[in-house]
Amino acid sequence: MADVVLKNVRKSFGRAHVIHGVDLAIGDGEFIVFVGPSGCGKSTLLRLIAGLEDITSGDLFIGGERVNDLAPAKRGIAMVFQSYALYPHMNVYDNMAFGLEMAKSSKAEIDAKVRAAARMLQIETLLDRKPRQLSGGQRQRVAIGRAIVRDPKVFLFDEPLSNLDAALRVQTRIEIAKLHTDTRATMIYVTHDQVEAMTLADRIVVLNAGRIEQVGTPLDLYHRPANLFVAGFIGSPQMNFIPCTVAEAGQDGIEARLPDGGTVTVPVSSEGVRAGAAVTLGIRPDHVRLSGQGTLTGRIELVEELGENHLLYVNVGRERHLTVREPGDARHEVGQEVGLSLDGGFCHLFRETGEALPLLKPAGFPTSRPSAASTSIA
Repeated sequence: MADVVLKNVRKSFGRAHVIHGVDLAIGDGEFIVFVGPSGCGKSTLLRLIAGLEDITSGDLFIGGERVNDLAPAKRGIAMVFQSYALYPHMNVYDNMAFGLEMAKSSKAEIDAKVRAAARMLQIETLLDRKPRQLSGGQRQRVAIGRAIVRDPKVFLFDEPLSNLDAALRVQTRIEIAKLHTDTRATMIYVTHDQVEAMTLADRIVVLNAGRIEQVGTPLDLYHRPANLFVAGFIGSPQMNFIPCTVAEAGQDGIEARLPDGGTVTVPVSSEGVRAGAAVTLGIRPDHVRLSGQGTLTGRIELVEELGENHLLYVNVGRERHLTVREPGDARHEVGQEVGLSLDGGFCHLFRETGEALPLLKPAGFPTSRPSAASTSIA
């Protein structure tokens, strides 16, 4: 296996600059997920690592070797595409064996590797079938098996589950997670699905307009977003945002004045912040509580019943809405007047520039789960 290091990597298509000086170190055996909105550059960055696109400038290292000028086949990578890319005239066995045959591997080695991968992915009974005889989930497992048999240094996944239905996405996601556990291979995975990112990743790379906004463990990004973009992108439903002004800045945090005149004290650093400055208060729907004597009052405009919980969309005036997550057995009605309590210990404050003010007392949030490669990255 191998680490992957990008140093000031840039990519341009003519005058269009799509990747802007990316620096990233991926540890040996780490599972990294690229997320971001459409057009942010996540698939392009993956293709640069694979060698399917040329790097305009900067350096790419795999296993300590600079690979900018190496062909994809010589980089020690295997890629799983969204479209499966199976040969329709070949059966499953031959599809999985094809790459090894091109590498002139012996028949015994090919057979052993294909059957071992098939056992791992539970497709042993499908080896004689053609792709047209398989379901979408089975085809994706064959594509993953074709990558496994090559014993690559790095696995690359480009939105591999997006063509599957909800149940198959869950099943295949579990199989990919198990594959990482079994092989301890370095994996780089592109997705637009936050559930995939949060459940699979050791660390998540959030991209926006070809730049990295933040790199961190799933819980770090969820509970300690670096800026407004990450705070709004990570989490479903997204974080609530309320425009505020600074009423008072002190050693214990900042007292933020809400639009209706109420205040919330948030334990964040007040360095460089003055009274009267404009800030944005952010709080997750999970942390807003209904209360008879709330910080804010509002009227429920929509109730989404999801079984295990309810989402309440509350109009708090001035065309502003807050989302509240309530237990599934709670009973609420559209038009009901409610009070909303905002616990400052679970709030974030963001400068006008979008930068998050550092938390002074992060103990209110869960600690991050350890990264599989946390000991190998400085």
